[in-house]
Amino acid sequence: MKLKLILLLLCSPLLAHAGAVSQLGTGDPLKLVYQEMLYQYQVGLQLHEQYDFKQPIDVMQCKNQHGYIQTRARSMVGTAKQVEEEIRSDVIDAAWFALNCSRCGSAADSCDQVPEKLEFIKLQLEAKQKAKAEQQ
Repeated sequence: MKLKLILLLLCSPLLAHAGAVSQLGTGDPLKLVYQEMLYQYQVGLQLHEQYDFKQPIDVMQCKNQHGYIQTRARSMVGTAKQVEEEIRSDVIDAAWFALNCSRCGSAADSCDQVPEKLEFIKLQLEAKQKAKAEQQ
């Protein structure tokens, strides 16, 4: 039993850098944020079509039926904080835009900047893939 505990303690620093672990899953935090942002954007567009957020009853119905989406969105922002430091603040900003897009009661134009932010993250992922391929 003591041997297992010692091995676990010795291996835990190695596991800490194996990839992000969040409510969104495990793996590359940038890829997880990108995938969740795509989802949040699509949901946001649907919610803005389905509800009139100028009507308080619609905002309330949206929150009752789709409140879990904001929990996922907040988790996405948390995962964005695990991205490498050079681009972290830009990725966090992008995640907040996606969160606001899918928020019940948000302005009709709240989704307008999300495609630009998604493109930024996609370019970062492609650059990361290219750098990884060149190393091999």
